[in-house]
Amino acid sequence: MCQVCKKYTRAGSEVLGFTLLELLIAIIILAIITSIVYGSFASVTGTMDIARSKAERLRFKQVVWKNLSDNLQGVYIDAAGLQPEYQFLGESGDGPFGPADTLRFATSLPMPGARALPGVTRVVSYALVDQNEAAREVSDLFIPDDDRPDSILLVKEQPLELESGDFMATSDSNAEGKNTQAIPIASMDIRYFDSVRKDWVDDWDSVEERRLPSGIHIKINFPRSEEERQEMSRSGIDLSENPDLEIMMTLPLGLDVEFPFPDFNNLRFTDNDIL
Repeated sequence: MCQVCKKYTRAGSEVLGFTLLELLIAIIILAIITSIVYGSFASVTGTMDIARSKAERLRFKQVVWKNLSDNLQGVYIDAAGLQPEYQFLGESGDGPFGPADTLRFATSLPMPGARALPGVTRVVSYALVDQNEAAREVSDLFIPDDDRPDSILLVKEQPLELESGDFMATSDSNAEGKNTQAIPIASMDIRYFDSVRKDWVDDWDSVEERRLPSGIHIKINFPRSEEERQEMSRSGIDLSENPDLEIMMTLPLGLDVEFPFPDFNNLRFTDNDIL
């Protein structure tokens, strides 16, 4: 009998198959191949999630940067700095993930949109609101991300309406001309440069100061999951010092202005409670 037949012959009958060792080796090889395929799939999926998150953050960064830079370049107040409709008001605040400052000012830019009236300038306000407490009109503007439950930067643009004394607007004819944007962000820190004190301050009221700040510094961070925050913390990255978006620019109308508008004869219109 040949050697091959002898190998697989037992008690006169031929039995073909794999030994236990061969089966064990096959299972190990299959497990290795499966783990390699799963690892590659998990790596690709994780890379896709990271790329998608970065792309979304970049898109939000572009939207916020363009909106802030365009509006701040056209910031405007009356010469005396007393009319409330032109008030430049910046207030500091705190949110669950850092500073939640607010900003309101008038700009010389016209209202956007096809239905906007020509020559009508706008008032812009920036405020952080909680997405769980936001009004319905805000929640319709974006899809909430449960993995990144952060705040919303609510940007409101509405036509400028005179509010001083006899110039008070009494109609809501421009209500339909309002423009609202909702952008998910985690924190917004705004500081203002005082050219008189030669220092940065956290709050600014043009009606009280009778002038604009000469510069503005804005730091914004965008939403992150808890895992991303922990990873950045382990890496030693301080988001307050290394924000996702940082804007620093001068305000031409406040540059080198150290004294209020001289109005010794009270020729400028003012409210009685300000005089």
